[in-house]
Amino acid sequence: MTLRIGIAGYGSWGRRHFESWKKVPSVEIAGIYDPAYQGELFFRSLKELIQASEALDVVVPAKSLAEVGIQAIEAGRHAFLEKPVATNIEEAKRLARVARDNPECMTMAGFIERFNPVFRKLNIIFKETGKPRTIFCQRSGAPTLVARQTGVLKDLAIHDIDLLRWMLGDPKSVSVHSSRSFHFGELELSFEETEALVISDCLGPKIRRWIATFDDETLFAHFERNQWKLFQNGREITVAWVPPLEQELRYFAECLANGRPPSPSIDDATRVLEIIEKAR
Repeated sequence: MTLRIGIAGYGSWGRRHFESWKKVPSVEIAGIYDPAYQGELFFRSLKELIQASEALDVVVPAKSLAEVGIQAIEAGRHAFLEKPVATNIEEAKRLARVARDNPECMTMAGFIERFNPVFRKLNIIFKETGKPRTIFCQRSGAPTLVARQTGVLKDLAIHDIDLLRWMLGDPKSVSVHSSRSFHFGELELSFEETEALVISDCLGPKIRRWIATFDDETLFAHFERNQWKLFQNGREITVAWVPPLEQELRYFAECLANGRPPSPSIDDATRVLEIIEKAR
C-alpha cells in the first residue's frame, strides 16, 4: 500500500524533506506547494495539493505552520508539522484543538532530535543507570528565518527542552537567566533528580553539545562533521549513525500504515511552547 505525501514548503529544510521522503519505502510524493517555485511537481495552490494527498508534510515558515496544518486536518488529511508547529501558545492550542476534534487524522510534531541515535542512546543510559545530576545543553548557529520569526528559544532551545521532557518528564520549575532580543537565550530547568541549563544563540558559529554529569562519570555528546558523537569519561561510545530526518519520516509513514498514533504529538509541542512562554 502506497502513501501519497504532499509537501508544503520548499525552502532549504523542505528540500531536505523531499530528498528524505524519496528514500522511504511505500511512499509516493504527490506533489509540492510553494508559491516561490514552479515545475512539474509543484501545485498551483495549497488546496489542490491537500486534495491530491493522503498526508501533508508541513515545512512552511514558522508563522504559517499552524494555519497550514489546520487546513490539512480540517480537510481530513494526516499531518506532519515541523517544529515549533506555531509561533505562540495560542496558535498551538488552536492547532491542538483541531487535531483532537479530528481523531481520524493522525498528526505529529517534527522534533527530529528524538530520532537522533546519540540521544536515543542517552535515553537508554538514563533509564538503565539513573538520571544525571546535571545536564548542560548548548546550541549556537547563524540567524535563521525561524529565529527571526520566533526568537532563538523557539528555534534552537526548543529541541533541548523537548529532549529533556522526553527523557526526564515535565520540569518542576523553569527560569530565564538571560534573553536578549531574539538572539540569545539561557534557561534553567529543575526536574525531580536533575538540574539542566539550556543555552541557545543565533550569533554563530554552529555548535551543538550536551554534557550530563553523574557522581562518578560524565557523558559528553557533540556535533562534528555532520553527525553527533558520544563520549563517556573521555572515551567514545560507538553509536551507529543514521540520518535522523529519514528515520523520523519513515516512522511517521509506518505509524500511518499501522494505524498507530505517532509521537511526539502536537500536545507535546504545545507543552514545550508553554514552558518557554511561561518562563519568559
